[in-house]
Amino acid sequence: MAGDGPAGLRLTPTEWRLLEALACRPGRLVSHRQLVRQVWGPGIAEDSSSLRLYINKLRRKLGPDPARPRYLTTEPGMGYRYQP
Repeated sequence: MAGDGPAGLRLTPTEWRLLEALACRPGRLVSHRQLVRQVWGPGIAEDSSSLRLYINKLRRKLGPDPARPRYLTTEPGMGYRYQP
């Protein structure tokens, strides 16, 4: 079940949870571990490849140029930030 956001933006439930986890802390670094636990649950081992995949999907949906992200930025080896 996908949801419609602004201007008909369609996100999967996982994309919504990930965006919510980041948007609730605008401008603040959210670690890989925090995101995995909040989005997939505490019983899931940290899987940075799935997290990267979903971050990239969100970047393609939210910004005009995923190669130069405006809203979701990476802190290498640390985590991600939502920049409103």
